[in-house]
Amino acid sequence: MNSFFDLDNPAWRFVGKFFDACFLSVVYLIFCLPIFTIGAANTALYYVFLKLAKDEEGYLIRDFIKSFRQNFKQATIVGILLTIIGIILIVDIFWFKTKANVLGNQQDYFMYYIFWIIFLVYSVIYLYIFPLIAKFENNTKNMFKFAFIMSIKHLGWTTLMIVLAVVIILSASKVPPILVFIPGILAFFNSHIFNHIFNIYIVKMKENSLENEENK
Repeated sequence: MNSFFDLDNPAWRFVGKFFDACFLSVVYLIFCLPIFTIGAANTALYYVFLKLAKDEEGYLIRDFIKSFRQNFKQATIVGILLTIIGIILIVDIFWFKTKANVLGNQQDYFMYYIFWIIFLVYSVIYLYIFPLIAKFENNTKNMFKFAFIMSIKHLGWTTLMIVLAVVIILSASKVPPILVFIPGILAFFNSHIFNHIFNIYIVKMKENSLENEENK
């Protein structure tokens, strides 16, 4: 019984991190208010949760602001670019869907599905790129490239995260106020998966570094 009330109990640690996720969701949404800062806020959110997922406890707000400042330029550029692309893709999807319904043109149906495929690729890049910026240092071009490659190479995990997002968002939409906490909850669960994926590459980089040192 005593172990149940122990704050170091795994169950209580999970509950604590879950409430951290809800709290950081509110912080995240505040930092997203200028709109153009969404990319930096996404990166800061994952910076905190990638650490929490590995039990590297820290100061939530301080770590969030630290990442927000450090990655502001790159994450903001990426965020603005992805927002523009996302809007264009959504407009095109609705445009060709409307045309297809009105005119019944098979070519419009074809373009409608093509843009959905492009949007799916866009979505998985969006899913991966901000955690990558939070974890690694590289130029923006390579971040996009690695986000795409990792999403395909780890398709099983990518699919799981997409399904998880859809299920959680649809479930929360039945009680709209809960949607406020969704960004942090998704980052909380996704960060465990991203740490698993990123560790594969971190180990490889360390092995390559050791080999290079031995060959000198």
